[in-house]
Amino acid sequence: MDSSRAQEGLRKRPKSSDSDSQDHLTLDTRVVNKIGERNVRIYNLPQRSIRFVKDLVTTLVEEQWRYVLFVFVASYVGSWVFFAGLWYILSYAHGDLIQDSPTGERLGDGVMPCVQGATNFIGFVLFSMETQISTGYGEKVPTEECPESFGLLTIQLIVGLLIDGAILGVVYAKLVRPPQKISEMKFSRRAVICQRDGQLCFVFRICDRKWQHAIETKVTAVLLASRRTAEGEEIEKNESYLKLENDGRLVLLWPVTACHVIDRDSPLYDVSAADLLERKLEIVITITGGTMTTGQINQARTSYVPSEICWGHRFRDIVEYDARKQSYVAVNERMHEIEQVDTPLCSARQLDMLKKRLQRDVKQDRPASARQESSIIFKDNANSDSEAKTADSNV
Repeated sequence: MDSSRAQEGLRKRPKSSDSDSQDHLTLDTRVVNKIGERNVRIYNLPQRSIRFVKDLVTTLVEEQWRYVLFVFVASYVGSWVFFAGLWYILSYAHGDLIQDSPTGERLGDGVMPCVQGATNFIGFVLFSMETQISTGYGEKVPTEECPESFGLLTIQLIVGLLIDGAILGVVYAKLVRPPQKISEMKFSRRAVICQRDGQLCFVFRICDRKWQHAIETKVTAVLLASRRTAEGEEIEKNESYLKLENDGRLVLLWPVTACHVIDRDSPLYDVSAADLLERKLEIVITITGGTMTTGQINQARTSYVPSEICWGHRFRDIVEYDARKQSYVAVNERMHEIEQVDTPLCSARQLDMLKKRLQRDVKQDRPASARQESSIIFKDNANSDSEAKTADSNV
């Protein structure tokens, strides 16, 4: 019964040539989209704007370049105008701006002005710019007439250095930051469930084209599915980790496959092909590693929903040895290609039970009813799934 339902569901499964349309269909239900962005919005967060301002450096590093450039320009222009106003007030209090209209002579009591050569606000702005960005003064120069000018000059120089250091640090952090785009860390559009060494396995493929995760590469897979506790509590998105082979540590020399063996400890142990078509679940894949150039830790994510998991398929081998070039060649454009293989449509639990029954019947040397049942479960997927072509064979 499960095999017929699964075969019918596989026939009705939409083709994967247009991945954008499938992303649109699953956008509302998935937690992480295909490019690794969270589909989660938190409302009524108290003091949200203040939180961003308190952690301004992280906010600027994560923001787009146009906002960083705006803050860059606004910081300098704002500091120039602000200190120009302070210099203007200092000179006004000293009487430097009181002049004779006909002759233009200064009428102040001091021997000389606090700032020589500055007679209006524009002049003080130019003087403020010279103070922060030049190594010397021209016609506009502070004098020893006003003792307060030395304190103000020291404060402006320190503020200018702080702005230079902060902006330089943010720009450097953004320049050396590893790219967060999915184009640099490429995941297969679909995951597959097939048999390896007699066990059902959940498999997906990863390709790191620019070695952004070459140091201490670690891959994790988390199943998000609803669960009911013994007390009757409904947990909408319960997290269950899927144990990957080699503890999720991969050497990304070429496009490699990550495999999760569906055994009795797996959250997918009771999931059959028919259940996969009906279950509301999501498998979030996360890869973490450091770049070889800077050593900075980078992380990329994607997720797979049931419509993106092909039961009874496996990835095609795309790594070959080229004798003429004397090197291994991996066709990156073919990393999404999968092919159909004979795979039991039952769950891993049912498969283990069937194997035990077959072994018991073989030992007792009698024709087992389980052998007849196995002919149904191990039915050729290639014949029953003729309408469901390989998901990305034309990529």
